[in-house]
Amino acid sequence: MKSFIIIFFSVICHSAFCQAPAFEDLNFEEDSITKAYKPSGKNYAFIKSKRGTSGVNKTSKADSILALSISDIVLVYSEINSSSTHSREEANRERWENLLKTYPELFQFSTNYKNLLQYKSNDTAAIKQAQGFYVYFSSGKETKEAETKPTDEKPNSKLEPVAENKSKKEKKSKSEEKEEPAVKVKKEKKVKEPKEAITKNEDKEVKPLEPEPAPPIVKREGYTIPKKSKDSKACRSPFYGASDDDLNNFFTTNIILSKKQKKHSKQLISTVKLQLNFDGSIKKSMVTGLDEELNLQVTNALKNMDLWNPAVKNGLTVKSEVKMTLIYDKDSKGMKPSDILITPRPGPKCEQKTDAELFGE
Repeated sequence: MKSFIIIFFSVICHSAFCQAPAFEDLNFEEDSITKAYKPSGKNYAFIKSKRGTSGVNKTSKADSILALSISDIVLVYSEINSSSTHSREEANRERWENLLKTYPELFQFSTNYKNLLQYKSNDTAAIKQAQGFYVYFSSGKETKEAETKPTDEKPNSKLEPVAENKSKKEKKSKSEEKEEPAVKVKKEKKVKEPKEAITKNEDKEVKPLEPEPAPPIVKREGYTIPKKSKDSKACRSPFYGASDDDLNNFFTTNIILSKKQKKHSKQLISTVKLQLNFDGSIKKSMVTGLDEELNLQVTNALKNMDLWNPAVKNGLTVKSEVKMTLIYDKDSKGMKPSDILITPRPGPKCEQKTDAELFGE
């Protein structure tokens, strides 16, 4: 009777508290590779991804791991054409929501989620075959094997030759040390005069060529605790500088495009994802796109970026996430941000106010 009651309450608790999260509650890591994805390890189940709203197709392997601990779920998708970059967010959302609909048990508290882009590969067939969800799980066998491994140390018979070799090496090193002083004296006698002549000539030539130190990049200082505004209900979305023009000017001045890049300006597209702290500093940045040279230029430019004006919610500065797509602008002849998405989404009454207006600075 007691065992029946325990099972009954465990089932109730599981259904009440182990509910699957919504798509908005998931935090994704973004990454990209230039070849077809290969799974790491053997403990994984592959589920074909699917767009629309009908859910993914069930598999026997996925059904068998529902009671196990899920460590990671990786969505592998591909973009062969640059035009598919614009629909990336919507397409991946449909894929994840379909997986949530069919297999909510896979979404656990400690599970990590990742979107992995495949691009710029000649093997199109391998890329298409690799598309889908890779659900990594722990089977529990690893811990049992570790416990059953013998802990007895091997006999020290094999260590004795090593000790003998060490003693021989030490004897050789001592004998070599005795011979070193005689060699040093001979070298010093031969090299004395040329050294003095060379140092004198080098001093005369090097002095006027010493470069001046580059001025340090001056950035605003952050803070360790969130700021409180004068109004406890104040809110705003994060923004860079004093206006949208400052963000445009930053990318135009910090990303210097070559003539070759400007000739192929249609291919100049990069997606930037920034995770901002409550003081406006960049915690993490991720850059993806088909042009590897441009991705590197954008990554280096972000290192020079100053603090953002952080998001404010209920009168406090909070963490936020900014996604944008950089495209080539013919007027400025540089990269310009577009399609900016902010998480958490600001309400309709949130205005773009300065720190002076909110905090009285």
